[in-house]
Amino acid sequence: MLPFSDRMDFWERFQNFITYVANEIFHSHHYFPEIEVIASRHFGYKVDIEEIRRNISIILSNVVHGFDSPRPLMPNVIPVGGMHLKPARRNLKTFLDGAKNGAIFFALGSNVRSDELPPEAQQVLLEAFSELPQRVLWKFETEDIKGKPDNVMISKWLPQTDVLGHPNVKLFISHCGLLSTQEAIYFGVPIVGIPFFLDQHNNLFRIKELGVGGDISSLTRDNILKAINTVIQNSSYASNMRRLSAMFHDQPETPLERAVYWTEYVLRHGGAPHLRSVAVDLPLYQYLLLDVGLVLLLLLGAVSAALVLLTRLLWRVVRNKSKQKQQ
Repeated sequence: MLPFSDRMDFWERFQNFITYVANEIFHSHHYFPEIEVIASRHFGYKVDIEEIRRNISIILSNVVHGFDSPRPLMPNVIPVGGMHLKPARRNLKTFLDGAKNGAIFFALGSNVRSDELPPEAQQVLLEAFSELPQRVLWKFETEDIKGKPDNVMISKWLPQTDVLGHPNVKLFISHCGLLSTQEAIYFGVPIVGIPFFLDQHNNLFRIKELGVGGDISSLTRDNILKAINTVIQNSSYASNMRRLSAMFHDQPETPLERAVYWTEYVLRHGGAPHLRSVAVDLPLYQYLLLDVGLVLLLLLGAVSAALVLLTRLLWRVVRNKSKQKQQ
């Protein structure tokens, strides 16, 4: 969730470690116990989340190669990022078909409502949109908004993948949620991000790092126009996004087909225990090789002590012989 690359300096690694430890403590002492109470109430028997975690047969991971940083994975971790995606339908709105200068899609996902943005923020956005030659399609949760210019269309609900798949859509203004980011990659649409919380900041960091989008630093008319025009007018953003989209599509099967295959594979082979790493069953000191490290330290200490004692003994022998010769 931290906005860091996979090439962290010391302080970034330090923050990453502290965040990881804090997250593990939170899950172990707060989140998992609450989930166990809820699950036990619905299933009618006591549920042990830690036991479930230890006995996982397969993990379907929402990872997209090319966007997410490379990472070592066990055989039972299957990357299926984007498995919810499918080609856009072509029953598209006249509003997008008539966008001769291109269109911009603006949506903040399901957790942030555009109609709950401060009124002054809404008006600043509309003011900026009114100066654009492109049409703007805005997912807005109420019927109307005061001061809406002619080039802006609002709708309570929009088929996001169909909109992003329209050839006239040149830019996606997004909260940078993971699924929305994957959808933009799938259809090759550059992004201007307005993140709000959690992984959205890290996703935006990665978007900027890959050169497939930018961000609105603060909601002012000038900043909004600058961010939009920079990404639309600089062809490198669209070119980088097309290249990233090509990487996404360059797979032997779709992510959904992969998820189905490996799910059925696990069922066919009795839980596929041969894919499960024995590291899951190791105590932490064995997993981190602390016992091996301790033995090596003891051996090193013993050898060092023996060398010191031997050196002292030899020194005494030499010194005694020297004294005898002098006498």
